[in-house]
Amino acid sequence: MKKKILLVDDEETLRWALHEALSEEGFDIENTNDSVKALEFTRKTKYDLVISDLKMPIMGGLQLISEIKKQNPDTKAIIITAYGSVEAVIEAMHLGVLDFITKPFKIEHIKRVIYRVLSDSALSYLNNNNISCAKSADNDELKNDLCSQRDVFFVAKDATKTGGNIFYDVVEIGKLKAFLVGSISSEADIKNAGVLVTTIFRYVLKNDNSPAFLLKEVNQYLCKNILKRLPVSLFCAVLDARSQTLCYSIHGEELTCFISLPEKGVEVLESSPFPLNMFPGMAITESNASFVAGSRIVLIRNGALSKVLKSGTITADRFKDAISDGSATNCEDMAKGIKLQIEGLDVSIAEEKDCAVIVSCSGFEAQTSALSEEVMSIPIPIGNYGEILEQFDRKLLPLVADDCKRSEVVTSVNEAVLNAASFAYHKDEKGAIFLKFAMLGDEIVVEVSDHGCGFDMQTYTEPDVTLYKDLTKKTGRGLFIMKQLMDRVMIQSSKETGTAVHMAKRVICNEN
Repeated sequence: MKKKILLVDDEETLRWALHEALSEEGFDIENTNDSVKALEFTRKTKYDLVISDLKMPIMGGLQLISEIKKQNPDTKAIIITAYGSVEAVIEAMHLGVLDFITKPFKIEHIKRVIYRVLSDSALSYLNNNNISCAKSADNDELKNDLCSQRDVFFVAKDATKTGGNIFYDVVEIGKLKAFLVGSISSEADIKNAGVLVTTIFRYVLKNDNSPAFLLKEVNQYLCKNILKRLPVSLFCAVLDARSQTLCYSIHGEELTCFISLPEKGVEVLESSPFPLNMFPGMAITESNASFVAGSRIVLIRNGALSKVLKSGTITADRFKDAISDGSATNCEDMAKGIKLQIEGLDVSIAEEKDCAVIVSCSGFEAQTSALSEEVMSIPIPIGNYGEILEQFDRKLLPLVADDCKRSEVVTSVNEAVLNAASFAYHKDEKGAIFLKFAMLGDEIVVEVSDHGCGFDMQTYTEPDVTLYKDLTKKTGRGLFIMKQLMDRVMIQSSKETGTAVHMAKRVICNEN
């Protein structure tokens, strides 16, 4: 039976894109921009999952989830927002919200979250991160989801032991990549602890991308709000691929981190033995390391091993064989190889409770969860329009490699811009046309908007673009071409805000 999902968001473009993407995954989707109507829907239909924006008119997302939980306590919930606060995260967790996703995000990321939330075994993966469950799970969708997670990091540990929480997150911030890997003691009875820490991480990222600042904020929040003083080990880093520099901060005596540089051996990263969630005012510093293309991050959670590495009794070169072994073609093989070598060391190290090895995949910096949006502003009256179109084409090239599809996108945008330039502003009136575009899953999504005169959507009738006589109308020719070349086109307009043309086209074809 299809899983039923209710989408609640007043941002029409996002809601529409999510509806399309999740329907293609085989889910039964209902959507609305009204939280009050959403509550009415839940009284008539039992949904497996509700995905709601945090800030909504009349009734906010948290209040909506609270009311739904009163009716159907088993209904799972996810909150998405661009305006979340740490306090909102905590309230959401108390209500039983299973994940808190910050905008912008990629469709593939929210799909993975949905598969985790809808599967009990996937929730076990989130809290215990026992990778071996991917091999024994009966749910094929879950298996695929865990494989996609491995594209970023692979965690190898002994499935027979009661491992503590291991979690990670990778986020794009402009041209930089930020990531967090964490471990919480298995004694910590903190529901969704990993979700809590990664959400704080994403929230703080909006204000500062310094690893030391990020860990300082996380530490202060944990100390003030988590009563149990159980140790939290965190590795936070920001990668600048252009300068090939990794800025990082590591806290926790059980964590050892090194970089595997291609053909250059192993470099151990400086770390502090002091865990977080102990003292709110503890000093937190950061360091820099070289990180060239093809490098890998390797983290080992083993307190006994960390001590002997720091003392110099053994060195990270001990693991060179596992790293340079020709059979270790991916992060999974490398992680398992390193763990096997650890098991061959001294008994006190080999039998360390909760030992785990986390390895990033080569090229992991390209695997991110954020939506990178480009924005261009075209002044009215337009000058050098040919150069503007060429600039747009160049910006589009890294996203749309197919020349034919890229040409169709450029042509459609040209029609939308010309319509706006011709009809949005009065003669000699100054203004601007705004062009936004981004990859959303396998689609290029484009928005052409203006702050001009606009029109009343209540009285608007789309021209019949199948008849050539309508192509002479001011809205006819452009709309006809856009609908021929793009997969989806939507127009929104008002006399107060102007007009926005939304277009989407699938530009990446997956053969599988």
